[in-house]
Amino acid sequence: MQDLHLRYFQSVAKAGSLSAAAEELHVAVSAVSRQITNLEQRLDIKLFNRQPRGMQLTEAGKLLNAYALRNQLEVNSVIDEMQDVMTRQRQTIVVACPDGMAWHFLPSVISRFITQHPDIRFDLQMVDSARASELVKEGSADIALTFSLSPDIGVKVVSSHNAAISALMSSEHPLAVNDVLYVKDLCDYPLTMSLNGSTMRYLFDVACSLSGVKVFPSFSCDSLGATYTMVSEHPNMIGLCSAVAVSGKMHKDRLVLKPLHEPQLSQRSLQVQVMAERYLPAHIEAFLVVLEEKLTAVVC
Repeated sequence: MQDLHLRYFQSVAKAGSLSAAAEELHVAVSAVSRQITNLEQRLDIKLFNRQPRGMQLTEAGKLLNAYALRNQLEVNSVIDEMQDVMTRQRQTIVVACPDGMAWHFLPSVISRFITQHPDIRFDLQMVDSARASELVKEGSADIALTFSLSPDIGVKVVSSHNAAISALMSSEHPLAVNDVLYVKDLCDYPLTMSLNGSTMRYLFDVACSLSGVKVFPSFSCDSLGATYTMVSEHPNMIGLCSAVAVSGKMHKDRLVLKPLHEPQLSQRSLQVQVMAERYLPAHIEAFLVVLEEKLTAVVC
């Protein structure tokens, strides 16, 4: 049975006559009559009793009408579900960022945003900075937070913030009394830092080379969570990170962050990126405003 047959059948069953159904469907009475006749011939079943004042369903016709009504309800339900899926997809914000941003800072900002906008969903993808920018350029992510040393073609930098590399340590650490540290100050203490290949490791190695010192980490890992735990658990351990990565967290755990004097360690910036020339939906713009406010508060 074709959908057109059922539409005409349901209209006649509801209206009670061919003429009333034709008026509802905005077609000729003959067209309605032809569809009903074709349907009965195809099924080889009489669906209506033709009466002088209208069309009355037979028992078989009542069964088909009940099926047609259930079918329409199911179709409407499926359409509603599909529209709901599309609405959820349109209101999902995909954010790509390196581990340093995904560990604490971004989940904290996103959590507060969801409290105010419970219908908005987030996908947080943890990748390296270069890949985060690529995901934005190819449209797989809406927003990227990247630790960058230079501009990137194909993305729009919404904002850029200082992401200087600092030394994280216990408030009871011997070096915690210093306002500023040098890389040579770290030589006598266990150190945890990221693996080779990250911008942090590259800049730290450059700073050490220019200062004429060699620093060998006790623990190397690209997980900020692991670095943070090492510093929290070991009284003399020093970790390298940016202020924004541990903001709102370290004071609760009695940790302090000390700036490192070497200029090379201040060359890195934290960029908020979106696709160049892209029109951003309102919910993404709203999140960017909240994100910018939080970043500005932390960096300043």
